[in-house]
Amino acid sequence: MSTNDSTQDPRAAKRQALLAARVVPVLRYGDAATAAYAAEVAIAAGCTTLELTWTIPGVIDLVKALRDKHGDGLLLGLGTVLGEDQAREALVAGVDFLVSPGLVPEMAALAHAASALCLTGAFTPSEVIQARRAGADMVKIFPAETGGPSHLAALKSVFPDTLFCPTGGVTEKNMGDYFRAGASLVGIGSNLYDKAAFAARDTAALVAQIARTREAAHA
Repeated sequence: MSTNDSTQDPRAAKRQALLAARVVPVLRYGDAATAAYAAEVAIAAGCTTLELTWTIPGVIDLVKALRDKHGDGLLLGLGTVLGEDQAREALVAGVDFLVSPGLVPEMAALAHAASALCLTGAFTPSEVIQARRAGADMVKIFPAETGGPSHLAALKSVFPDTLFCPTGGVTEKNMGDYFRAGASLVGIGSNLYDKAAFAARDTAALVAQIARTREAAHA
């Protein structure tokens, strides 16, 4: 995409930033304090993109707090969007992209009206077609581990111009297989954080681990 395209399309810069990130931390925790800690660790490790999920209690307040603290340099997304009301609330809070586990027909139009991106979930070829028709900027393959990299490769072979983001079961060890299969970026959830280090709140170890993952994704 040219510089002129970026100027004309306010979503282009966000799309480029998302693609450049390669790895998107997907934060799904049972309380906002734990999610906030995970977010700060990821940011300290150099992550410029985060996806929070609607399953976090008080997630809208967390979105606003992260935006206030880190500004527009942080690309913030809200995932597990299941309907129009959630999409609207997230966009009012200032997210840069919306993510759904499956087709939410209204989501793309709402996101685009707010100059935000839309990552629509899909798993089968028919669902990918529906996501594309609905205006998805990228298609989230979920749950990725059900079909694995070979499933993604098969989808990519018939949808070569679609940007795919596999999420669900992606790890530092297998993400290379997903990239080789045609992923443009990957979403990694709790697998991004060593469980023992996270339980101990060993920030230095966690930051080093995530930095290694990011380096591997860009190798």
